[in-house]
Amino acid sequence: MISIIKKSLLIVFLATLLSPAFFVKPHIVSACSCVVPISAEEQVKGELDRKSAIFEGTVVDIKQPPQKLVMSTADQVRVTFEVSRVWKGVVREQAEVYTAMSSASCGIENFEVGTKYIVSAYEDSKPLETNICDLTKPIAAAKAELAILGTGYAPTESGNLMPITLIVTIAIIIIGLIVWLIVKRHKVRL
Repeated sequence: MISIIKKSLLIVFLATLLSPAFFVKPHIVSACSCVVPISAEEQVKGELDRKSAIFEGTVVDIKQPPQKLVMSTADQVRVTFEVSRVWKGVVREQAEVYTAMSSASCGIENFEVGTKYIVSAYEDSKPLETNICDLTKPIAAAKAELAILGTGYAPTESGNLMPITLIVTIAIIIIGLIVWLIVKRHKVRL
């Protein structure tokens, strides 16, 4: 008699536990969803306000993330562009942009070496990043956006930034040494 009660309780418990699975309809969930602007003009204006860089460039290299035991759809792919025109930001002749390796994490999966793109990217204390919700797309599919953006300007020459950075760094070091020597001499006299 006790075993029949135990079996009955087990069946009631399991039925109670599993019953929501039969009556509750699951919601459809998207890992990545974008707010679609009303027009190309609205999207371009929004991108110009929010993004760090907008440029035109040809893909010259795509580097997938290193293989690990556990991979994520959000692991970053590095895409290198030869930049031909810029609309926003200080962009060098060659720019690296990162994107998630899967569209499930809003990454752009279809970059192709040799294809020219309009790239809209943001820089949040790390390298430039883009995703499928941005303006980034092949130039062939961006005629309306290009008309709104206008002519743009040339990218910054890669060679010009390095000497300036080097000169500023050396100047800061020299000034620091002079200040250190003055302070050291002043302390010796006291």
